[in-house]
Amino acid sequence: MQLGEDEKLPLNMKVVLFAIGAGALSSILALSLVTGSGLALILAYLAPFPLLLVGLGNGAKPAAIAALSGIVFAILLGGPLSGSIFAVMNTFPCWLAIRLALTSRTIDGREEWFPIGNILVTFAGYGSALFVLALAFLVTPSDSLVQMVRDFLSAVMDTVAASLPVKQKEGFVDQMAHFFPAMVLVSWMLMTCINAILAQGVLTKSGKALRPKPTYGDLSLPDFASWAFIICAALTVLSDGDFEYVARNLTVVMALPFLALGLTVVHKLVRLTRFAGALLAAFYLLLLLSIWVALPVIGLGLIEQWIGLRNRIPSHAAIQEND
Repeated sequence: MQLGEDEKLPLNMKVVLFAIGAGALSSILALSLVTGSGLALILAYLAPFPLLLVGLGNGAKPAAIAALSGIVFAILLGGPLSGSIFAVMNTFPCWLAIRLALTSRTIDGREEWFPIGNILVTFAGYGSALFVLALAFLVTPSDSLVQMVRDFLSAVMDTVAASLPVKQKEGFVDQMAHFFPAMVLVSWMLMTCINAILAQGVLTKSGKALRPKPTYGDLSLPDFASWAFIICAALTVLSDGDFEYVARNLTVVMALPFLALGLTVVHKLVRLTRFAGALLAAFYLLLLLSIWVALPVIGLGLIEQWIGLRNRIPSHAAIQEND
């Protein structure tokens, strides 16, 4: 593997200044959470966008400059802890995504780019590693993971929803505690992936993208991804206590790539209908309203991984020709 066009790009002062500014903007967006406003959450979700825009349009070196700039500004604005969190949750994942996305190889005169599915699985692995490392640093042998998460969520609820009845707060905490680490990691992964898709889309339309726009409907995952998911799921069933809690949350994290793969199957099925746009809009609304809708989609992703379900679905064009 080699970098597609990254090494050929000139690193001029205009690009450097753009990278420094993008890093500063990214850190400001990420640290806007400390204001506590509702708008701050939306701004924080856009924090990876400037970093990804720089990297996917100018290469990994400007992306590294933007990352370093963001870390420096985060430290200046919020202190070393804020800078460290910004580096772990924003700059390194974005730089890694850019580095992988711009990696290509030439086979028989044809350029092949690093698969999007592999990048997605890499992010799931990175998120899982962060979770395990956090446990190693934060948890002592006498701690119960579930109780520690409950205590944290209870403290948060006492701060942000002090007026709620005690029973409602306890019920909410009990429901959230079972999957809270996975929810945080999945939210972070989705945030990074959506920003990457948006940045690639903007660059493609402006003609400044280094990599051709991926065909997301052709998403595929490496073979080991299904085994990682099955092992985590099996450990969830076979273990108990803290091990079961960790395995359960890792299973949810490793399920995200299969959710994406399952969505490609859903899109191909819906395209066979006459009201594809409306059906997809209704489906995604239902997916947002109920997490249980994701379970059959993940199942479709696993089936696609094992038997190639999309190849067995006739294309919309073929159906039109038969008609």
